[in-house]
Amino acid sequence: MMSGWVVFMLVACGAVRANVTHISNPFDAPTDDDEILNPEKTTEEDLRVLLKQLTARVEELERERENRGKSQVAFSAALFTNEQWTHHGPFDTETTLVFRKVTTNIGNAYNPETGIFTAPVKGLYYIRFTGCVGESGSLNAALMRNGQNMFAIFDTRDTHGSGSNGMTLVLEEGDRLSVTLWSKKSIFDQSRLSTFTGFLVFPM
Repeated sequence: MMSGWVVFMLVACGAVRANVTHISNPFDAPTDDDEILNPEKTTEEDLRVLLKQLTARVEELERERENRGKSQVAFSAALFTNEQWTHHGPFDTETTLVFRKVTTNIGNAYNPETGIFTAPVKGLYYIRFTGCVGESGSLNAALMRNGQNMFAIFDTRDTHGSGSNGMTLVLEEGDRLSVTLWSKKSIFDQSRLSTFTGFLVFPM
């Protein structure tokens, strides 16, 4: 779809014949009054060159705006949406934790239906998660990148103990992050105690 800026330039270039200066480079200022020509001497080629240069600049600005949008990435979510003390686990197998109460999701890269954050651009990210020990009396959970254990929390101080850990990670576009609760362990929350957070420090 043609940009509104390009349409504007087409209209503007049609009006250039009435008042444009005829110079070899449309972005160079004339050096004296002799370089200012009558509208009739402005050629179609001058207008084509000007339009091409303006179009290239507008496309560059649009790319920069798109990249700025992609570089704004941040999310924070708690495990449960309700404020009641809720235990999760223990389970016989490892389980991906789905943090459903989303507080921040700039860039919409975190999916509260799956618990997975997908990096929209390559860059350096800061990732952190916190968990409170559930009724099993011990908590062991890990941050997974594409199925690989990157860092973990571990606490065996009985119910209501907690652990927290974080790390900066270089992620490729499309890398997937999630938190796995290991088997026989449990976690609890009441909408603000067990959380999953991350943000893009800078793109690469």
